[in-house]
Amino acid sequence: MPIADRYLADDEDLVYYTRQHWTTLVSEFLILLVIIAVGGALAWVVPTEEEWGGPALWAVLGATLLAALWFWLIPMLQWRSTVYVLTTKRLHKRMGFLTKSGRSIPLTRVNDVSYSVNLWERIMRYGTLHIQSASEQGKMTLKHVPDPELLKTKVYQQIDRISADPYSEPLP
Repeated sequence: MPIADRYLADDEDLVYYTRQHWTTLVSEFLILLVIIAVGGALAWVVPTEEEWGGPALWAVLGATLLAALWFWLIPMLQWRSTVYVLTTKRLHKRMGFLTKSGRSIPLTRVNDVSYSVNLWERIMRYGTLHIQSASEQGKMTLKHVPDPELLKTKVYQQIDRISADPYSEPLP
């Protein structure tokens, strides 16, 4: 079973599946480099000839490892577990690594889909998608979406397909 199929109901087909753009992890990678540099500098400065030098070196290495896990690995796993799924009937956002949360909007409830892209995001080809719905929660925001204009177009294509004939086959 492909990974995206687990988000589908029995009467749905997958139209589009993506996760956040890879640039989400750039700041975490830079933090990882700083952590490694600081940990390496501290390990180099700790005198190993002293009686407390060995345990201090292990403490520095352990703190460096914990900081790397906290500031790099956990955000990377959160990025990996955040997915945006468009099916023939709904738009679904799922996120979370240890604790999971998700939100679905039926396409019949979507009122407006818009996107915003600044200059940097345009160069890197990602943006933010805003979906306004006729539900209690109102608005869903999908951040760091690769090619948000394409996803917006696919959402509108599926809405048009549903409004024309709710029993027709999905558009490619």
